[in-house]
Amino acid sequence: MRWSRVGWPAVGYVSLEDIDGYPEYLARLLSDAPPTVAALASVRWSDARVAEWYTEDSGRHDAAGVDGTTTQTVHAVVIVRNDEVLDTADGLWRRWNHARVTLRFDRAVTEPADVGELDLLAGDVQVSRGEIAHMDADVWELRLLFSPTGELAVHFRDVSVQVHTVAEEEWARLEHRDPHGWAGPVPDGWVEWATPAVRAAAHGDVGGLSLALDGIGVDPTDIDELDPRWGFAPVHAAAWFDRRAVTEALLERGASVDLQDVEGRTALDLARERGSDRVAEILLALQV
Repeated sequence: MRWSRVGWPAVGYVSLEDIDGYPEYLARLLSDAPPTVAALASVRWSDARVAEWYTEDSGRHDAAGVDGTTTQTVHAVVIVRNDEVLDTADGLWRRWNHARVTLRFDRAVTEPADVGELDLLAGDVQVSRGEIAHMDADVWELRLLFSPTGELAVHFRDVSVQVHTVAEEEWARLEHRDPHGWAGPVPDGWVEWATPAVRAAAHGDVGGLSLALDGIGVDPTDIDELDPRWGFAPVHAAAWFDRRAVTEALLERGASVDLQDVEGRTALDLARERGSDRVAEILLALQV
């Protein structure tokens, strides 16, 4: 068994985002973080699947909450995997390692709060990316991008982490649960060929959207710029896939609700066409 520099098994280790400057940021964060937060940051989230996720009210009101929100205790079991290349006498062999990561977030708040069971536990849902950040004082954030359902953030003050090696079958069997399904033509692959800002908006990736708009790792994008291939701006993609958090982030940054796509449709037109009720609610409220 190999061990990481923070004392955790190499199974499921390490998640450094492929963005300029992020490895250095994470290294600084780890040097100051409590041991349990450092352990959480060492988890490799890509391709992970959630086996269990449930919350219980903690009955406390404190700074981890938003506007007096009662904090929760969040319990999660995640099956993670990473690949290992072995140099043997017969040549190079690739081996997958799997681990069960049991998490308990205390004095926590999830965003969004109305995450459905299928959003996390469906057979076709897995983690695309995970990031950890120090928000304020002793408040930390774990932000996970789930494909195809969108982004989930957990703000917490305390966390416990347990890691145990498991067989690949435990990861594979989770794929046989009821599917969530895609909202839109993503199986045809159009989103993966879109500009970074439109792609992030379509996936519900608020963090990736901010990086694209601010030009971190890519050329900066105007918030109302239409994708030259598909004729969508980020606000249209958010409406198409009913990404409430992304829509709110775009509006806060000044996105135009009257902007039309190449077919003359506004974000509200698209939300109505697609049955994107959460985004439609936001856009309709602006007309009052």
